[in-house]
Parts: sequence; structure tokens; C-alpha cells
Amino acid sequence: MSKGKNVRPLTEPEYLALGEFRYQLRKFMRYMEEATRLQGVNPQQYQLVLAIKSLPKDAVPTISQLAERMQLNHNSMVELVDRCEEQNLIRRNRSANDRRQVTLSVTPEGETLLRKLGVAAQHELRERGPALVAAIQRLTSGIASESGEEPQPSQKPHKGGTGKAGA
Repeated sequence: MSKGKNVRPLTEPEYLALGEFRYQLRKFMRYMEEATRLQGVNPQQYQLVLAIKSLPKDAVPTISQLAERMQLNHNSMVELVDRCEEQNLIRRNRSANDRRQVTLSVTPEGETLLRKLGVAAQHELRERGPALVAAIQRLTSGIASESGEEPQPSQKPHKGGTGKAGA
């Protein structure tokens, strides 16, 4: 959050753009949560497998590193790793040099999950992506405050779901 004293409040078009961005992002997240559950996996488990797979090449996939990436506390991450290991989605690897050092890796079952859900994510982003990008552009470029243009909400209704937020 900005701590500057001269921060101006958002304009009405900026609030509309912010709301549209949040709406489009939430619709994508909900779609992925439902697709993940259809695979018999909890959404956070998929997010952990994806976080391991998508770490920058110079990052070491430790519990601390992944807790930071997923914005979870250490104890919650350990529990999530335990659940993923029970489902054979990931494995813990102990260093031969230092048995205290544990890294995580994706198993073949985890790779299969990533392939299936990666296709689902790509499909949904092709549909939802343009509205997400447009909302971000209105928020970050100052167009919303200067043009007075309102964001165009998605007309496609979401099918199914529980209506629960978060994952």
C-alpha cells in the first residue's frame, strides 16, 4: 500500500475498473477451483504443484520459498505439503550434504495434473484474458481517470459453482 501523503482518491471510472478487474480475476479463479476439484484435488494443492513447477530456475523449491510464493505461513505450508505428498503430487527430497535441507519436486502424477489444468487455464484465459487485460490497462495507464470511460463487464454468465470466495 502506498504511504504517500499526496495520494488522491480513486475516481468513479477507476473504481469501476478496479471492480471489473476483481470480478474477472475472481471468475477465472473460480473456474480453476472448480476444474481442480473435478480432478479430485483441492485448489491449494494444485496451486502448490504449480508454484513448484513455475519457480524461477535460480530459486530453490524449499518450504519457505513456496510459503512466500503462495503467501502462506510456514506451518500452513507444511500441512499443505503433507497433503500433496499423501496424494503423490509432490515429493520431499533431502540433501545428501545437509539432511536438514529439504526441497520439493513434482511427481509424474503432479505433472499429469499440471498438464490437464494447464489446458483448462489456457482455455479460460483465452476467453477471460482480454477483459482482465483491459481492466488492468484502465487502472495502470490513467485512462480511467482521464477518459471517464466505464469498463465493459463480461456478458457471459458463469455456469455452476458454489459461490464461495477464495481457495
